Amino acid sequence: MAATISQAAPDAPNFARLFWTRTLPLRLLACVASLGVLLGLQRLFEQRLNDYFLQILILAGINIILAVSLNLINGITGQFSLGHAGFMAVGAYVGGYVSILGSQRLALPPSLIFVLSLLMAATFAGIAGWIVGLPSLRLRGDYLAIVTLGFGEIIRVIWTTVDRIQLPRPFDGLNSILGSVQLGAARGFKDIPLWTNFAWTFALVILCVLSIRNLAESSLGRSMRAVREDEVAAEAAGINTTQVKVLAFVVSSMWAGIAGALGAHLIQYANPNTFNFMKSVEIVVMVVLGGLGSITGCAITAVLLKVLEEVLRTISGAFGVGLGVVFFAAVLSLPRHRAAIAQNALPGVTRWLFWPLLSGAALIFLFFFRRDWLEANVSSLRFVIYGLILIVLMLLRPQGLMGRAEFGWHLFRRRAPQETS
Repeated sequence: MAATISQAAPDAPNFARLFWTRTLPLRLLACVASLGVLLGLQRLFEQRLNDYFLQILILAGINIILAVSLNLINGITGQFSLGHAGFMAVGAYVGGYVSILGSQRLALPPSLIFVLSLLMAATFAGIAGWIVGLPSLRLRGDYLAIVTLGFGEIIRVIWTTVDRIQLPRPFDGLNSILGSVQLGAARGFKDIPLWTNFAWTFALVILCVLSIRNLAESSLGRSMRAVREDEVAAEAAGINTTQVKVLAFVVSSMWAGIAGALGAHLIQYANPNTFNFMKSVEIVVMVVLGGLGSITGCAITAVLLKVLEEVLRTISGAFGVGLGVVFFAAVLSLPRHRAAIAQNALPGVTRWLFWPLLSGAALIFLFFFRRDWLEANVSSLRFVIYGLILIVLMLLRPQGLMGRAEFGWHLFRRRAPQETS
């Protein structure tokens, strides 16, 4: 009998293996260590940084979540969505609503209510992504972009007109509870609790980056890349392209909802006009500049564009960024003139440096001789330089900052020397 049991044991399902692997203790230790580091950094930043710089840092983290999540659709799956701000609005309103209602009705710690609000924001944003994705992701290219743009505007208009949640008559008993929270309609959603901080934001940033990266490197991620490269060939290979695109849309919209909830709990206010078409374009710009398909590039440009947005508020900052753009353009354009410089040095160098030197001279002239005019138009100047950065990068490096490359530890590993025969 014992021999029979011992022989049958290897064939029996080992449920412990479903939850326990050799790397699980290391992963749990890494999670605990990461949380400890984030909490320590939060305390350090609260002591050393003022509220302005700390808020910029948190907003940069929210931008990373938005850019990396949209990259799953636009970069990895190869679709083109312009409705990310709509999913962000769903997360902001649902998350703020659950937080206020939970604070009024539930005797729970604020951290648990905040977790509940983030989960509900992700759930409803994912449902919204599924609703718009199922019928529209049979479309491709520009048609899909127009549909997602229309969906984002519909969401914005809905929040503009809704002041309270009112259920049909069979649910009149819940109306007294659900209707106690005012959404504000066009006035905006006010009095959202201030629960977003550095630790919460960057813990979710790490979770977002890891989840998107693991999804991109899985078999499902390879199916998404196949859809990006050639959707017809992917269908011929047996891939359900509609299902793959809908899944990418749902996961991306869930993270957008979390980002919207984080932003609402940071600013303590949500206005429908904040989630307009230009907000979606701003997120698309982060993805395109970072590199379609590059998670690292999207994260870097999300931070850089947020920092630039603040630096360009002053004349000195705008002047420094302008000179940096001129230098960056000269470096990017060098490969195009390298052959001419090697063939004939002086004319080649003159062609290469003509426009950078002319642009730098114009910036110096404006900064030293027309400073009064610049200070009077500093708000417009910020958008001009911001637009020039986009133009220069798209002309000289259209694949984006990182292309489709990723930054990782493999860059520091030495390649094994190849044997020569």
